[in-house]
Amino acid sequence: MEARALEEELTCAVCLEVHQDPVALPCQHSFCLKCIEDVWTHAIDRDGFSCPQCHRKFNPKPSLEMSFPNVTCDHCIESPSPATKTCLKCETSFCSLHLKLHLTKEIFKDHPLVDPVTDLTHRKCPDHKKILEFFCTDDGVCVCASCVIIGRHKSHTAVSLDQAEASIKEELKSKVENLRRVQQSCSIKQQGLEKSEAEVKTLTNELKGNLLKKFSERSKQLEEVEKYTLELIDEEEHRVISQIRNCSKALKKMMEQIKLIDDEAQNLIQGDCLFFIQDSKQLLSRITETQNVTGPDAPELTLNLSNVSQLLEKRMEQSKKYQSAIVEVIRTYELTKSTGRQRLADPSSPPHTRSSSSNLLLAQTTSNKNCRQTETRTGFSVKAMLAQQKAAASPQYGNQQTNALQRLSRGSKGECSWMTLNPKTASRHLILSNDLRSVMYTYQEQPYPSNPARFKTYSQILCSQSFSSGCHSWDVETDGNWWGIGIAYGSVQKVGRNSDFRMSRKSWCLHLCIGSLSACHNNQCTRLPLNLSIERIRVRLDYDAGTVSFLQVTDTLLTHLHTFNTTFAARVFPAFCCEDKSGLKLLNSF
Repeated sequence: MEARALEEELTCAVCLEVHQDPVALPCQHSFCLKCIEDVWTHAIDRDGFSCPQCHRKFNPKPSLEMSFPNVTCDHCIESPSPATKTCLKCETSFCSLHLKLHLTKEIFKDHPLVDPVTDLTHRKCPDHKKILEFFCTDDGVCVCASCVIIGRHKSHTAVSLDQAEASIKEELKSKVENLRRVQQSCSIKQQGLEKSEAEVKTLTNELKGNLLKKFSERSKQLEEVEKYTLELIDEEEHRVISQIRNCSKALKKMMEQIKLIDDEAQNLIQGDCLFFIQDSKQLLSRITETQNVTGPDAPELTLNLSNVSQLLEKRMEQSKKYQSAIVEVIRTYELTKSTGRQRLADPSSPPHTRSSSSNLLLAQTTSNKNCRQTETRTGFSVKAMLAQQKAAASPQYGNQQTNALQRLSRGSKGECSWMTLNPKTASRHLILSNDLRSVMYTYQEQPYPSNPARFKTYSQILCSQSFSSGCHSWDVETDGNWWGIGIAYGSVQKVGRNSDFRMSRKSWCLHLCIGSLSACHNNQCTRLPLNLSIERIRVRLDYDAGTVSFLQVTDTLLTHLHTFNTTFAARVFPAFCCEDKSGLKLLNSF
């Protein structure tokens, strides 16, 4: 250390003299004990106590500790003074007064000075008892000059302590920096876990809320079924009791009539002989008439509960949608995979899982210029669909479908306005209109013939038309709260869990289930906000660009819902599904 720098280090910043009873503050600045106490006595900061040199605040007042160890000057004989430095070469400690010679004399220029120490043993070589001045890089230990020249380290590489310090500091900084990066990575993961925990709690609370709502609906429906069942039994009881009472009333009336005849006969027998003979003829005639009247038979005292059971079974069949809705709520959340891992932003996620406003603008611009669009404002009546139930069971139904297909095939090929539903793919729980452009769910299975192309596990259907290039757009009118609209390869599975359009990697769909809207593909669902009831959906397909977009259509607004991005590998068919008496209708060209 240079003499000038050492002198500045030993100078109190308050009195500008060499420290007397030096003390160190937490900021590592040293002052005379008396000086710092005077400063804090006359200039107390309202925020606490501050360092006169760096102005750092301390609150409460810090403890004042001696800045150097309790080492005395070796040259102070009569009254030992605290040492401020120790010379490693002289192996002597000096107070500020006796240190001046080491600071000013040229002969002491190369004498290393350190903070006062009482024991220099740890600074000496255990073999040669000399000051450690070098660092052996081979063994990683500090050595003296003799060790390097004649000792066991003479063939080793030795550097100065300053060089070793600089090298070790650099290595330490590098390793500390690596640890900081590890810490940062751990911090990011921890934040992700905390976010995941919060999202899992939010998701479970939302799921429980939806389930409670569904269970409440189910409970209410059970109460209605209970009330309905008891009313049916009451009605049957009233019917049987009414028959019993009517029969009882007729029997009482006949018994009263017989009693009157009996009383009259008794009186007549006890009367005058002439009167008896004259009136007996009329009485006998009345007795004969009464005997000829057949009395009512007593009804069987049993309740006809077969009718009650049939009505109840029909009512319970209608209640299955509540059970399905409860299971579907959990299944929807399962498909969304909305755990913390899924919701955390992942730059490596495939593009088909993301949608943006820029996609909307691109889809709108491209479709407005190139796509052949299909839409109209024609109404869709579910009641009209119910009329097809009867027609579906008739023998002429299949012929009507075939004729419709033949008529439509003669239309303009490739026009979206002539898209029709393919009855060969229709689930047996779907009813088709005669023009093959409307579909509706029914609990009763339809008598469709077996076909390998028919969906068997889920109530789904494909269109007869498909696309392998270009831009296409079509509108679908919706009715109900459980349906799906999308596209699929013709090779999509028809049986099993993976035949569900939401689960298959060969389909892309927009799915609504009891107020929950999702965009689904390959067992991954993205939940979408649902602010208004959806009555009309526009599908925009750009086969060459590999995009399919879903938009909500109203009279005044076109709202983007979701866009899938992929690379199509085969022809794609418009695809639909319906549950719980929901219905869909393809709209005509506009």
